[in-house]
Amino acid sequence: MEQSYLIPFLITLFAGLSTSIGGLVVFFGNTEKLNWLSFTMSFAAGVMLYVSFVEILPESFTEFTQSHETNRAFLYVFSFFTVGVFFAILTDKLLPEQKINSQVNKSLISKNNKIYRSGLLITLTMALHNFPEGMVTFIGSVNDLSFGLVIGLAIALHNIPEGMAISVPIYHATGSKRKAFLYATLSGLTEPLGALFCYFVINSFLDAFLTAAIMSVVSGIMIFISIFVLLPLSYQYKGKLEHILGLVTGMFVIGISIYLM
Repeated sequence: MEQSYLIPFLITLFAGLSTSIGGLVVFFGNTEKLNWLSFTMSFAAGVMLYVSFVEILPESFTEFTQSHETNRAFLYVFSFFTVGVFFAILTDKLLPEQKINSQVNKSLISKNNKIYRSGLLITLTMALHNFPEGMVTFIGSVNDLSFGLVIGLAIALHNIPEGMAISVPIYHATGSKRKAFLYATLSGLTEPLGALFCYFVINSFLDAFLTAAIMSVVSGIMIFISIFVLLPLSYQYKGKLEHILGLVTGMFVIGISIYLM
């Protein structure tokens, strides 16, 4: 792999393997007290919302204006953003992502084999979501390394609670911490697979329009996930103000990071 593509691939690999960080909770965390997930989920939501509105959408609009008039560029951004939202809605309806944390709770009081099956479904769901995320991180990093770093960080933060949500039910169903960690890790490996797919398959077809379109689509997906998945679940696990503190802290941290870049 050429030097110009190696660093974007490594960024994507880091983002994907962040599910492993979440998977470590079964070794070091108290999985019977899950209210600390509230801060983590709202933190990830804050990062994703800030990045989507401040970085991705403006960058997408700028790319479209390079070859189209302002009104048409805005229409493209809105259209592809809407596609992303509807894709997220469809995925949310077809796949059991919103049931993830309810399954975590159930796993604390049940050893039924259904919990293990639910853990497998959760792993598959996350893997399906992570593949296009890997594509976007890789493409964003190839076009603008600092932009790719921001996207990679946002996705990494999003993947940590995903790894937690996978490993906890698997652990409580099987009693194996290693298996729980392995499943969390495998779900994130589809992100570098998405990067490799871009490199070997669609790289030759990639242009400014397609890049901008993908960014708008992903912003729609990220905003939907933040508002309708992460924040409600964060509120569900709050002790006091973790959901608010996490959201504000996430926006503040990523805002400072973007400024320093």
